[in-house]
Amino acid sequence: MADIERRLRRARYINELFPMDRRVFRDRTNPLETLSPMEIRERYRFFPETILFLVNMLNLERATERSCPLPPLISTLAALHFLATGTHHIVTAGLHGISRSSVSRAVKQFTDSVCLHLNDFVFFPNIENVQRTVQKQFYNIAGFPQVVGVVDGTHIRIQAPSANEDDYVNRKGFHSLNVQMICDATFRFVDVVAKWPGSVHDSRIFRESAIRQRFERGEIDGLLLGDSGYGCKRYLMTPYQNTDSPCKV
Repeated sequence: MADIERRLRRARYINELFPMDRRVFRDRTNPLETLSPMEIRERYRFFPETILFLVNMLNLERATERSCPLPPLISTLAALHFLATGTHHIVTAGLHGISRSSVSRAVKQFTDSVCLHLNDFVFFPNIENVQRTVQKQFYNIAGFPQVVGVVDGTHIRIQAPSANEDDYVNRKGFHSLNVQMICDATFRFVDVVAKWPGSVHDSRIFRESAIRQRFERGEIDGLLLGDSGYGCKRYLMTPYQNTDSPCKV
């Protein structure tokens, strides 16, 4: 009997020194019910109606309830907060009452699901009437005729990759992807190319893109506007350099 008591005391002593990790389920509040629409917009870059649209469209619900998976709304909010702020996973986790690993899984699941719907929302208009409408919208802005889009590249900062690390260092000295985007007169993206490392110049990305081939074949009737980083083409207008003549109205 004394031996059993001695063992129990020893076990309690060890547990006090080395407490076992216990799984804690935190309260997952719904920010859409506690924040104002403008606060939600500042935190997630979307209004509540758009967030609910994404939740219904992406269908992030798990097939089973094993391991208490995150509700689709919380997964969407965690992913949007991370993408909108670029903060550490631990900050997003603490804000939504979830673990860091849950944030990591939510971001991957959300982005994979969004990519599946890319062609449903990002596409260059093929219908002639739509192109004419876009040209009219651009003309109403600045009086420039026949414009169907504006093109430019932007550097998206990334962590240094393990392979071909030098290729991803851009001219500003950090690792990035150089993403080419074309938008219409309403600031809606109609074409995206996101596969080139940061050291690649904008002009090469456009030269190798599928949208450039469509312009070359004459499938698109109109002009693109770009900055001086692009070569001037019959379908791509760039600014004049060092102009000294007066403007005539």
